[in-house]
Amino acid sequence: MSRVQRCLKSLASAGFLSLENNQLELLAHGQAYAGLLRRQWQSLRPLAAHLNSTSESGAASKQRFSFARSQQFADNFKALLDKHPRKAKCPTLLKHQSNSSGLAGNSLFSIKSAGTTLTTDFLVEPQRAREHFYNVQRESKIWWMRLSSNPSRYRIVPCDLPEEIDPQECQAIDITSGFGEAGAVTVEQLSLVTIKSDPALRLPDARTGDAVVPTVIRSVIELETATCALLLDGCDHGRESQSLLLNRILAPYQCGIACLSKDADLSDDLNDLCLHLTHVLQNAGLRLCRGNGFASTKEASILKDHLGESDMLGVPYTLLLNDETLKNGLLQLRSRDTMLAETIHISDVPDYLLNLFIS
Repeated sequence: MSRVQRCLKSLASAGFLSLENNQLELLAHGQAYAGLLRRQWQSLRPLAAHLNSTSESGAASKQRFSFARSQQFADNFKALLDKHPRKAKCPTLLKHQSNSSGLAGNSLFSIKSAGTTLTTDFLVEPQRAREHFYNVQRESKIWWMRLSSNPSRYRIVPCDLPEEIDPQECQAIDITSGFGEAGAVTVEQLSLVTIKSDPALRLPDARTGDAVVPTVIRSVIELETATCALLLDGCDHGRESQSLLLNRILAPYQCGIACLSKDADLSDDLNDLCLHLTHVLQNAGLRLCRGNGFASTKEASILKDHLGESDMLGVPYTLLLNDETLKNGLLQLRSRDTMLAETIHISDVPDYLLNLFIS
């Protein structure tokens, strides 16, 4: 079994995805992660005009250079003029999501069911289109590197153009996440497309005020494919212990709480304290794992197993309480990445944790 196959099997056993004949389908944990990735995309480049979601048939790659002639693009352009008139100028950005019935495959896996495509259209001045294209490439690659546990995976790969496409009018690159000899996954497609002169597709230049037909730089992200690539990235780290090194902001569950109570007389009080911390962390906006937000045990071996499960769920931090916590207010904050714990006071919760997530 290859390294990638072992990682996919681990992700399946942790409840992130199902695996059948190299076809993947996101399960509850994976869907939660995909939702957070979508939210990150929505907050990226916040000045964009967000348009309504649509339905599309077939993979976006089939319309990579012809989308500007589609009815959907014309409808999006009209929506920009009608609903976002203050943003209707060059350069500007449009964002929209679509439910696609066919996602492009890759050498590592394919997505079993229909998926979501995240599209950003940069409408830019024709004379500065190449400059914008290179800037978008760099910004997008940096964004993926920041989300990854191994930034060196990401490459900008030039794409060969079909013979019928004029290279003076179109350019294309893929941003890929590489997994050694197993292959690579395309996480984002970037295409530059020159629009033929069309009176219906004109915008004022923000600097000169002259009406121009913009050049379009389109970014396409297949959400389910990108989600699986990032999950695979977090699992493929070469450590002896199994853990999922997800980005702290994107981790579906940011913090766990576990207590080890050896004194039966104190167990109820310790559980009450854990429940109180659960409410404190949830009110602070942190996402907790487990049904009631914490795990309680009397056996150190069971606690160790619980921490292993939390590591495989990608939980970045776990608060560890014991009987002494009730006496002195001190608890341990364990890191998933280092597997080390530091002592903090209960009064530092949740501020100390919030600072870790924004640093």
